[in-house]
Amino acid sequence: MSLRTKLFIAAISLSVLAACTNHKPEPETMYEAIPTASAQGVQTIHVKHDVRGKDVFIECIIGNFSFKKGTRRKVEGEGHIDVYLNGQKINEVFTAAFILRGLPTGKHKVHLELVHNDGSKYGVSYDFEADVS
Repeated sequence: MSLRTKLFIAAISLSVLAACTNHKPEPETMYEAIPTASAQGVQTIHVKHDVRGKDVFIECIIGNFSFKKGTRRKVEGEGHIDVYLNGQKINEVFTAAFILRGLPTGKHKVHLELVHNDGSKYGVSYDFEADVS
C-alpha cells in the first residue's frame, strides 16, 4: 500500500472516530428568558432559531428539565413546551428541538411557554419574530 493510500485511510479513520463522540455542540447564538424561582432553583430557557425557507428550526436548552409526554402529576423539572404562533396555540412539544413547517410568507410572532405536567405554567417563556420570505 502506498504512503498516500495509508494517509488517506488514516484521515478517514480519524474523521469517523471524531464523529462518533457523545459531545453535542452548543448553539452559537443563545438567548435567555427571564428566570423564575422554582422549588429546585432558577429555571431558564435558552433558545436558538433559524429560518430556512418556509420552516423555522427551533432548539431549546433548559437546565434541569425533562420532557414528559401526557398528563401527569406536577413534578418540578418535568413537562413540555406550549408553542404559540401569532397569538394562537398551535402545538405542545415534548422534545428540545423541533420544526415549525410550512409557514406562510411574512413576519410571525413565536411564543414558547414552559409548562408543568399538569398544565400549569412555570412562568418561563421566550418570544421571537420569524421573518419567512
